[in-house]
Amino acid sequence: MRVATLVPGLAGRGVLLAAPDDAERVRRALVDGGFAVAEVAGPAAGLREAQAAIARALRLPETAGRNLDALVDSLRDLATWWPDDERVALLWPGAEELVEGDLPGFLTLTEILRAATDDLWRGGGPGDRQFETVAFVRRHGVRALGDA
Repeated sequence: MRVATLVPGLAGRGVLLAAPDDAERVRRALVDGGFAVAEVAGPAAGLREAQAAIARALRLPETAGRNLDALVDSLRDLATWWPDDERVALLWPGAEELVEGDLPGFLTLTEILRAATDDLWRGGGPGDRQFETVAFVRRHGVRALGDA
């Protein structure tokens, strides 16, 4: 089941955008829907800082926090880092800090996360993982679910 099915009104695919006011509602829906939830700790205004925070949240190797190729490879091996969880959701509060501080960096990371979403599920075979990201963004046209 996709995150957008559990939380109708979120914008995007693979990386969904949500208003920060909806964070607890989104978290609760994901947990109730059977997702393991990883949460990025704190906002980051630069690519490398955000990359490292994402790698830490997902329990990826340290190199994934410093090297984009290592991040891509580690995400492909998500089953190694989350062996007991077929559904993993990454919650990214404060994502607007990166949007405002380094838009190209935000686009790079969201493309990597979106590609991981597409690559990780191949129909439910061994090692498949359903993986999606919810980036909480204040402003920039992201509306609260009650406003949608």
